[in-house]
Amino acid sequence: MTVVCLSAFALVAGSAVVADASPVGATVLPPPGGKYLVGETVLHLVDTARQDPFHTDRQRELMVSVFYPATDVDKHPRAHYISTALIPDLEKRFGIALPGLLTNSYTDAPALAGTAYPVILYSPAAGDTRVYGTGLAEDLASRGYVVVTVDPTYESIVEFPGGRVVPPAPAPNGFDTEIRKKYVSARLADTRFVLDAITQLGHGVNPDADHRSLPAGLDRALDLEHVGMVGHSSGGYAAVESLHDDRRIDAAVDLDGQIGVDEEFGRVATEGVNRPVLVMTSQQIEEVGDANPSLDAFWQHGTGWKRHLTMKDSAHYDYTDFPSLVPTIARPAAKRYIGPIAADRATTLVRKYVAAMFDKFLRNRPGTPIDQQPADPEISVVR
Repeated sequence: MTVVCLSAFALVAGSAVVADASPVGATVLPPPGGKYLVGETVLHLVDTARQDPFHTDRQRELMVSVFYPATDVDKHPRAHYISTALIPDLEKRFGIALPGLLTNSYTDAPALAGTAYPVILYSPAAGDTRVYGTGLAEDLASRGYVVVTVDPTYESIVEFPGGRVVPPAPAPNGFDTEIRKKYVSARLADTRFVLDAITQLGHGVNPDADHRSLPAGLDRALDLEHVGMVGHSSGGYAAVESLHDDRRIDAAVDLDGQIGVDEEFGRVATEGVNRPVLVMTSQQIEEVGDANPSLDAFWQHGTGWKRHLTMKDSAHYDYTDFPSLVPTIARPAAKRYIGPIAADRATTLVRKYVAAMFDKFLRNRPGTPIDQQPADPEISVVR
């Protein structure tokens, strides 16, 4: 599917500011649906055992955001959706005023004590930033999960501590099969490394490369016996492939992604996996049909619980925050990326079924929406 990078987000978000005159400090993300308040912190992770595949003269480094049930939020500022360090460069590039958008989370608020919460990793689409998964991450955290969103360094624009902004690595042949395979290979190694780092955190070791102080109680909030992964598009492929490769991951959700790169399927499709997978596709990708061959192969070989749902009137980026950032007046111009389904309705449905998947398989809760035929008219069971 077509890639929309951070620059495209900035252009549309900037249009939203002009069209809607949104006040500084506003949030356009729908509020989380769970009962917990949400904290957010960032980690700078450096894999000292691995060279970066895009720049072999340096070690692989990543930026991740961690969302978690929080307390004492009144003592902490709301988190920014777009880093303030990125805004000046993007404003200069596009000649538009970007919003001071805030999320629904509170920066570095203490983790809510009393229990440990299952951990979920999030991987964005090819070329995309982790911020596109912020709304979903907040919603899951509000329902009692710790969610770690991971930026794909040198695949998308990434900001590191001190305002150091790293652009994507050059792709001489464009967005071809080989570069996308390289992206996925890097993400699979990143996933293992991030899980290792979060495991260190759960043991009381601060994995942040700069030794930044982390929110109080975050280490004790991690239930690493129950781990899931969700991703959008190429990130969905990375999620199910990581499920195949890493036994620490118990369940995966693929949001509108084929399980492979072009005609080369992932091992999870050709070999199968015995753990649960939920696939949700857009009407757009169903009409295009490019995901069908790899999904057919996965259904043939996978031996675990699996379900494939589709969402009526949706397009590829209805599985991200993107629709919430596009003002009504600009939606026709964005129809290549978002469908006619209302943004708030798409958000509600995606959050509902992703949460149901992890409630069922990470918490062993009965009677979730995926235990029965969908009651929502926009959701259909494909297989």
